[in-house]
Amino acid sequence: MKAVVYRGINDLQVASVPEPSLDDPNDVIIRVSLTSICASDLHIRDSGLHEPGKIIGHEYCGVVEEAGQQVRGFRKGDRVVGKPFANCGYCFYCQHGQPELCEVGILFGVKGGQGVQAEYARIPWADNTLKKIPDSLTFEDAIFAGDILSTGLTGVLRGKVTYGGTVAVFGAGPVGLCAVALSNLFGASKVIAVDRLDYRLAVASSFGAITVCAAKEDPVQAILSLTEGRGVDVGIEAAGLEATFNSCLHSVRRGGRLSVVGFFSDPTYLNISERFFDVFNLTIGLGDSSHMEELLNLIAGGKLDVKKLITHTFSLEDAMQGYDVFERKLDKCIKVILKP
Repeated sequence: MKAVVYRGINDLQVASVPEPSLDDPNDVIIRVSLTSICASDLHIRDSGLHEPGKIIGHEYCGVVEEAGQQVRGFRKGDRVVGKPFANCGYCFYCQHGQPELCEVGILFGVKGGQGVQAEYARIPWADNTLKKIPDSLTFEDAIFAGDILSTGLTGVLRGKVTYGGTVAVFGAGPVGLCAVALSNLFGASKVIAVDRLDYRLAVASSFGAITVCAAKEDPVQAILSLTEGRGVDVGIEAAGLEATFNSCLHSVRRGGRLSVVGFFSDPTYLNISERFFDVFNLTIGLGDSSHMEELLNLIAGGKLDVKKLITHTFSLEDAMQGYDVFERKLDKCIKVILKP
């Protein structure tokens, strides 16, 4: 089968690799219908977090081709979307509601785990990892439920966005745009999106955000002016940069909350004393994919639609072109889909 394979630092190639097989009775094999390129795939490629010869990628949906004997929830022909990680369901962390920290789990497309940018993929612990796609939804409707929508929701939930509250989202990339859409769905009275690219901000505006272009004005001052000088109740950092982190930090009011869901590849300075007397709350961490079913139901119910984030589609064989478009943000790219 064809797959996008990590060959070494800064080296991805479309190559022929063996098809996966059931290694455990809790596995399923899916025929991948759609897979997507994520910014973290670029980081993995550039930093050597994968093993040479292994498949990259962690955003996917598809059709079950084969199910292990102990799989209870899925059978051949089921349309499914999955988490970016697979967890056992039995370890300390799984039993304490933190499956993303599973002691024996894998992250697809990261060291230790094969990825999903391929024609077929093995999904361990399928009953914990996959969700059925409602019949009314297309694969394009559902693909983001496992990763970027779940991560955007994580920012909203950890930030405790409330009805009538104010929110600032720094970084209007895929995760940030999902956070914007969900903040409005949660009833925030004012959602402010900050980015340097006007075309991303235009999408944020279509989700109901007030937009601030950081390339044209100081975002902190703009947000203070929109919140009577106090700052927002909740800041969501979705860019993974020290500059955006500090701007987000300075945009949140005393007693407010900052939720960091952006992926940071470099060390970032935090002056704790600056906010020590503010009764300030800061959360940092991976996205929580435990709400996939609820997200799918919101999409199926017409309450949430993020298909507009798909700006480019390529065949799997043309994946390297897709990577180039995504990395260089060509042609107003937000999200690239690959079709095996």
